[in-house]
Amino acid sequence: MARNSGRSSPGRQTLHLSGGDQAPSNSAPGSPQLSSMEQSIGQKTELLELSREAIFVVDNSGKIVFWNRGAEQLYGWKRDEVLGKSPAELLHTELPRSMPQIENILRRESHWDCELRHTTRQGNVITVASRWALWRDSTGQVLGRFQLDTDITKRKQVEQELRVLSGRLLSLRDEERRRFARDLHDSVGQLLAGASMNLSLVQKKISEANPDCLKLLNEGNTLLDEALREIRTLSYLLHPPLLDEVGLLSALRWYVAGFSERSQIKVELEVPENLGRFRRELELALFRIVQESLTNVHRHSSSSTAKITVTRLPNQVRLKVEDQGKGMTLPLAVHEQNSSGVGISGIRERVRQLGGQMQIRSGNWGTALEVLFPVEESAPSQGVSAAGQ
Repeated sequence: MARNSGRSSPGRQTLHLSGGDQAPSNSAPGSPQLSSMEQSIGQKTELLELSREAIFVVDNSGKIVFWNRGAEQLYGWKRDEVLGKSPAELLHTELPRSMPQIENILRRESHWDCELRHTTRQGNVITVASRWALWRDSTGQVLGRFQLDTDITKRKQVEQELRVLSGRLLSLRDEERRRFARDLHDSVGQLLAGASMNLSLVQKKISEANPDCLKLLNEGNTLLDEALREIRTLSYLLHPPLLDEVGLLSALRWYVAGFSERSQIKVELEVPENLGRFRRELELALFRIVQESLTNVHRHSSSSTAKITVTRLPNQVRLKVEDQGKGMTLPLAVHEQNSSGVGISGIRERVRQLGGQMQIRSGNWGTALEVLFPVEESAPSQGVSAAGQ
């Protein structure tokens, strides 16, 4: 059975197979540690063969010395065809790190987990969840490494399909918001404006001799004006025309000013004057992330202040939203949604769709959300930042 070596330091995960058993007859010769490796593998061969996962062992020279039936089934090569070969060359492995970096991790942690892309004998490129662990003898000496690969190609394909579907749903939702905002402004807004004009004409025809009727008309006209303002605000919140017409900077200034007035939360906006324009999808994503983040600040943080910083970097744009509230429990917050059906999970999906990165930090000092998006065009020179309320 596999067990942790008593010589390993606490918390280290080291695969240790001990015993002086007979080596499998098809082991590859030539390695200086082969005899010890053979003894270490020995009787454990039968146990390793029971696994449906692909399992193989690589010695300190980087050559395969064991290859189980799971590896034969997954990759297509028989054991006697691979012994003594380099797994990276055999499988055309696409490594996320250099081998020296991986070796440093193995020496430090005794194990390494990653996702790798391998090419099978049939020429198929597959994705595997791979776990590497140091292989030690009974004295604790490192003989090589043990590698366990699980085929997750279908899972990755499903995840990609879900990402595409999620992206389409986001696009449909944004387009529906745009259409609804236009309908509110052009239809309902115009009807209310027409009704207000008619009431104003009636007001002029009502004599001072009928003050009660005039009072009712004045109150009705005031209510219509308020309804018209609410319709316009709702329309702009659903999709601000400034975003399409003049860009992100003006749209953020307008939104932050209105948010501060409605919520009584003081918001500092720091954006370069020469921010420039981004592609439509990116500007919309940045605006929505600010919108959702400030909504979370208002509903959950109990903070009286917030700060928004947009920084243009070479080929990147960074957005940071900070508050000084009570913080949040991150594992729960990531899956929470607000009443509009979009929360941090929605922000995360927007970031993922555009190939960005997201980081959330939270504590008793408050919460900071930071996103980073790639930008194709070169960044302009940095200018003076503009602060707004």
